[in-house]
Amino acid sequence: MTNMMKRWAAVALASAVVLTSFVPSQAMPVTAPVTATSDVTAVDYYRRPPPGYYHGHRGYRDYRPGYRRHNDGWWYPLAAFGAGAIIGGAIAAPPAAPRRATGINPRHYEWCFNRYRSYDSYSNTFQPNYGPRRQCLSPYY
Repeated sequence: MTNMMKRWAAVALASAVVLTSFVPSQAMPVTAPVTATSDVTAVDYYRRPPPGYYHGHRGYRDYRPGYRRHNDGWWYPLAAFGAGAIIGGAIAAPPAAPRRATGINPRHYEWCFNRYRSYDSYSNTFQPNYGPRRQCLSPYY
C-alpha cells in the first residue's frame, strides 16, 4: 500500500512539474533606468604642474644659504620642512589622556556607611530589605 501511495505522489509531482513548464513565466517588467543629473564635468586629461611647483611655492633653482635641496631639484627654506614635521607630529600624536574625575566627598561615604550596613563604596549602592540595589544619595553627594 505504501509503495502505491509513493508512486501516486511521484506521478502527481511529475505531472505538476510538466504541466507548469508549458506556461510562459511572467517576470516583473523592466523599468527604465533613472538617470540622475549631476554637476560633475568629465575631464579628458590632467596636466601636471611644472617641476619645482611645491604647493604654490616654487623655491629657488640655485643654492641659497639656509635652504635645503629637495628631491625635485629646487631649494626650499628649512622652515618649510620644520613646519611639516611639527604639523605631522601633532596629527600623529595620540590624544591627551582624559582627566580623572575628582572623587566623591569622603563625608558622603561616611554618611552612607553609618546609615546602611550593606553599603558598597565601589558602586555607591546599598541593598534594601526588598528589591534590587539602590544608589546611596546623601546630603554630601
